[in-house]
Amino acid sequence: MLDWLRKLMAGDQNSVPPGATVERDELGRVTKIGQTLSLAGASQDASAHPALAPADGLAPRLAAACEWLRQQNVQLARRHGLGLEQNYAFDQDTGRLILTFEGDRKLVASAQILGSFDPRDRSFMWGWANPSIQPENSADATRLKVEGERLGLAALTTPTQIVNFDTLTPLLAFGAQHAGADGLYRCMVNGSTSVFVTFRLDAATGQVPADDAMLAAAHLLATSYDAEMLPLDQQYRARKDESGVMLELLERKMEVYRRYWSRSDDYWEPSSFGWPSDHDPATLALRFTIPHPDGGALDVAIGEHAGQTVYRIEPVEGALRITDMLLNWGDGFIWPRVQ
Repeated sequence: MLDWLRKLMAGDQNSVPPGATVERDELGRVTKIGQTLSLAGASQDASAHPALAPADGLAPRLAAACEWLRQQNVQLARRHGLGLEQNYAFDQDTGRLILTFEGDRKLVASAQILGSFDPRDRSFMWGWANPSIQPENSADATRLKVEGERLGLAALTTPTQIVNFDTLTPLLAFGAQHAGADGLYRCMVNGSTSVFVTFRLDAATGQVPADDAMLAAAHLLATSYDAEMLPLDQQYRARKDESGVMLELLERKMEVYRRYWSRSDDYWEPSSFGWPSDHDPATLALRFTIPHPDGGALDVAIGEHAGQTVYRIEPVEGALRITDMLLNWGDGFIWPRVQ
């Protein structure tokens, strides 16, 4: 796989892997390549597989693994800029995961396939059970199976199971932690199938410079903005039947927006009200601020149940301002929660 990638990086726009889907720009240059990892043995009949059994006996270890993975995600984003990658490639022949960022910056790691999820029948298959995966690329999954046999847990030893993600993701976090990996990456293939990859960063992986004072100021800016917006959402919820209240409160939202944001368009100008409010800290599982490789910061708020808000914060005329909200940040991360 790396042969075609090297040729593509050298400028050969006809160098793509067999069977891949390719997107090109108006000049014919390759902008995106997608390739499906075979999920041999997957069935579209959900009744062919048992439901994933809750691993109640692992509850304390699963809770610890979930917290471990959340903190690993934060540190990987903080130190190496994970979450901003534009493309990924995984090569079974070399066992390498390559994440490509804007400006051709790359992050390279050794990687293995822990398991895969097929949305056609909501089935999850452990990597050790998939005949299309080379054994050396599923060693972490095999270690987890051995642990499951020792503990007598069907969830870790049944090859294919019907899952819901709230039950599955703690097991994936546990698998990555048990393997001694640096993290867990979710590769989306063909826009639907998920392949979960444990990875270990190369020792020479560079870090994004961090200015702690700037990060603290950026976090204060983002949380202060939300703190001023939340009461307006609360007021609208309480007064929404009053005539003219929407226009009144939107005008007040605009006043807050102008003090915190800097943009030359109206793309993110407030135009509605929602409940639960996107600005309510009570709805969050995690919030952190990290440096952006190009300067400034990202303030990331992860929802307790779903969703996230990622503010891009940059210096503008000598002061920090919110300049954007990133919609596609962190697609490879998994943020597990324990029931």
